[in-house]
Amino acid sequence: MLLMNLFQHLLMSLGLGLLIYLLIQNQQLQGQLAAVYTLQQGSTESMSKTLIPLTEKLEAIDLVISKLSQEAEANQNKKLANLQKRLDLYKTLAVLNQVELLRVEAKGVEAADKLASTKKIIWSAGEALADKKTRLQALMGPIDKLMEAWKAGDLSPTTDTVRKELEAVLGELGND
Repeated sequence: MLLMNLFQHLLMSLGLGLLIYLLIQNQQLQGQLAAVYTLQQGSTESMSKTLIPLTEKLEAIDLVISKLSQEAEANQNKKLANLQKRLDLYKTLAVLNQVELLRVEAKGVEAADKLASTKKIIWSAGEALADKKTRLQALMGPIDKLMEAWKAGDLSPTTDTVRKELEAVLGELGND
């Protein structure tokens, strides 16, 4: 019995020692975890202080790139529209050749009708090519006079005035 009491006492002492050891280890680990948590908080704050301005800068850069892209696209569309108007004016010169041929063949009414089809193209080109607007839209008067004369049977006036002005405008556009 004595041996049994001694053995129980020894086991209880060992259990108590183990419990004390585990409590000490637990306190040390809690202290270390608190230190790690504090470091992590500092790192998080430091990272957020660094990342927030970087994010704002990236958003600003993205906005600038988007704006530049839109401006470049708008400029490209404007260039394409101007190029299309030039092409339309070249086609108008071809129509003027057909009109002259009809006039020479004494087909005044047909020539006048064909010439009338050029007015809308020339007017539209004037709207698109702002610096040439006055000159192009000023051709409406001479075109109307030619059509009037040809319909009245006077086939002597030619499209030379209109042709020369269109060629001059196209020559200037070719230099732009």
